[in-house]
Amino acid sequence: MWIESPIIRRYVLSPRIAKISADLLSVKSVRLYHDNALSKEPGCGRTPWHYDDHHFPLETNDVVTAWIPAQPIPAAMGPLSFAKPLNVFNLVKNINFNKNDTSYDKKVAEVFKANQVAISSEPFEMGEASFHHNLSFHTAGDNRTSQSRIVLANTYFADGARVVKEPTMVSGDWQKFIPGVGPGGIVASELNPVCWPAIQKKKI
Repeated sequence: MWIESPIIRRYVLSPRIAKISADLLSVKSVRLYHDNALSKEPGCGRTPWHYDDHHFPLETNDVVTAWIPAQPIPAAMGPLSFAKPLNVFNLVKNINFNKNDTSYDKKVAEVFKANQVAISSEPFEMGEASFHHNLSFHTAGDNRTSQSRIVLANTYFADGARVVKEPTMVSGDWQKFIPGVGPGGIVASELNPVCWPAIQKKKI
């Protein structure tokens, strides 16, 4: 959307949001992977357990998504829930990911329950945001309200990262977001600008 809308462009390329992402990753510079609009309509069911690493064909774990709601998200609207701490992904790393049915979600939930993994789920007030790592397991409840739950999510990664050598179908339409860069190439296309540090405009 940032390509089409000047307002969204200012938001997606925001140095403030990008700097928070860089600081959380402890890296000096971050680029944009993509922006995303997520709308959970009234009556829509829960989001299965997952982590974002499956969907990003990036050969790095220095990836973070800024998940920023466009309205308050009470418990009935389905806020994010996180499995803590971050390294719980090691408990389920041998479960084969399957996006075609609910088997992966069920197996992950069973492992988390058996290991008494802590689950954090809090409503979002207006102006609150979540920044989550690409290895952070999360889910979200169903939307039991009559209002759409709209979230704008920007994903940033450490500058210098490469495309994985063997992208999978799970990675989605990744070439749409990294045009002209093949497997193993450095991700620095025109659609992956450096968002932090901010580029200073030269005075004429």
